[in-house]
Amino acid sequence: MSTSKIHVFRYQPELSGTVIYWSMTFALFFTSMIGLLEQQGRINIFSVLIFLLFLVFAFVGFRRKMILTNEQLKVSAILKKNSYQIDLEDIKKVSIGSHGITIQTNQKEFAYVMFPKSKNSFAYYLRQEASFTGIIYGIEKSVDD
Repeated sequence: MSTSKIHVFRYQPELSGTVIYWSMTFALFFTSMIGLLEQQGRINIFSVLIFLLFLVFAFVGFRRKMILTNEQLKVSAILKKNSYQIDLEDIKKVSIGSHGITIQTNQKEFAYVMFPKSKNSFAYYLRQEASFTGIIYGIEKSVDD
């Protein structure tokens, strides 16, 4: 059983949303490089502004996180209005796949893309919480030794 420790995990939303977000983010990068090359290597204000915009979107995209506490899973998104909390007692099933996890509650199903180390550590700490009564599927096949 875990004490009142807080665990933080990085995630990306389901695969299609992740692909769209990062495609648009890198489109900004490529646009800034095209603007730079149009002026034959001379730095212009257009390229600098678009590149700074790319850096902002990349920074914000990497800041998505899940916070696992004793009673809740808090999921923070890019926009505060899209952030939400899931009570651990409401989680019925957690499926661990090759690219991420799927959390199923009574009301909804949530899919997240995570790195192997992050998803395995999430499953480990979730299993230790006393208020979690659900089932974790697929943990054996996704462990990377």
